Amino acid sequence: MADGLGAAASVVGIAGAAVQSVQFLSATIDNIKDAPDTIRNINLDLRAVEPVLRKLDTASQSDGSQIVLSAEVKSAVENCNRACTGFQMLLSGWMKHSTEEKIFWADRWRVGLFRQERIKTFRAQLSDCKSTLNVTLQTAHILTSIQQGYFMNEMKDMMLRQNEAAIHREIHRAESERSAIENSLQQLPVSSTQPSEEAELSRQELLQEIQKQKASNDSFRRICEEALSRTVYERTGQKIKGVRATDDSTALAGFVNITGEGLKINQDISDVTADKRSFAAAGVIMNMDFKDLRPPNRLSNNTTG
Repeated sequence: MADGLGAAASVVGIAGAAVQSVQFLSATIDNIKDAPDTIRNINLDLRAVEPVLRKLDTASQSDGSQIVLSAEVKSAVENCNRACTGFQMLLSGWMKHSTEEKIFWADRWRVGLFRQERIKTFRAQLSDCKSTLNVTLQTAHILTSIQQGYFMNEMKDMMLRQNEAAIHREIHRAESERSAIENSLQQLPVSSTQPSEEAELSRQELLQEIQKQKASNDSFRRICEEALSRTVYERTGQKIKGVRATDDSTALAGFVNITGEGLKINQDISDVTADKRSFAAAGVIMNMDFKDLRPPNRLSNNTTG
């Protein structure tokens, strides 16, 4: 219990700090009367993430579920706080020759030409934080409500299936974002032919933030996989993670050729990996000739029960 209270207090503390950072940055942008749209539009993301942070603050005090207090959630909130604080300092540097009433033309030029990718990366980190917390809070709410017996079986099954579908969409989006991040890293030039000190500093800052964006994307993907695992387990009694088949191999996990009472067996299966030309099977399996699992003609098959 003490560990749970400590984890909850930790999440509450960092969530409160992140809310303050979001509010401070939003107010700063509001006070720049002649801010470019690229800067002003950041407030759309800040105003979207703030209420989710507040919901987490509340949930962490009343919901002791492991998913709400997970390391991924804590990491997402800490990164949001760090990103907002860092962007606040960066914005002050960009606008150092300006006043709240008027942006000096050189500052607007710098923002327009050199900082677009930096702004894009910052907004992506805010989006990852919001998505991580939304998936966490939605899953925790559904699981808590079901476990407390608020719904009939039909409604319970429907809610769990809907949550599974929603999480699958988020995983697909996370994978697409990961590809975009990899492209950004590949397209980022090693250095300019004759870089100025300011240009090289901007490049290094952008590289660091893209790496942090990659880390936040990884954290988002992990929380989606955990939420999906918990949702599937609540619906089926099966907890299955990381089933992989590579090269010419085949992997099976879960129920295979099982009907009736056999489907009521609870299973907690972690990683099942088939590498090279091998195969792996884990779960409740009947009437299976394992010689048939070897894929013919170098075709790779992946099956999850």
